[in-house]
Amino acid sequence: MQYSLPPAPRSLRYAGAVACALVILYASVIEPGDDVPRTLFGIGFTVYLHVIAYAGFTGAMGYAALSADRRTLLFAAGLATLYGAGIELLQGTIPYRTMAVSDAFINAGGAVLGAFVWWLVAPRFGAERDDSRTELS
Repeated sequence: MQYSLPPAPRSLRYAGAVACALVILYASVIEPGDDVPRTLFGIGFTVYLHVIAYAGFTGAMGYAALSADRRTLLFAAGLATLYGAGIELLQGTIPYRTMAVSDAFINAGGAVLGAFVWWLVAPRFGAERDDSRTELS
């Protein structure tokens, strides 16, 4: 059964992507509390948060553009990766936060995951996939 949801208005879609960026920024600069769990299934809990945040941010940008074209998704993943690297640089200037290259790589992995997931589900949200090309030109 194939179904499609009507897309939100353009301004609302872009506002959602900006809201994702602002939530990531806020969560990245606040002083961490002591009540945050440190691990989940043997992996640092923040790894999950990074992957979810940057996958969601990339998906939100794909939805904002209402596109699942490979170029658009590569651009969105690249933009999210650069944003994550910028956040890591910013954290290096905050005394109670730490800058970590590993976090930047985890952010990039989350962004790529978000682009892939959006590519899979985009047709259900009224976005078109450009499957006619076999290679990027």
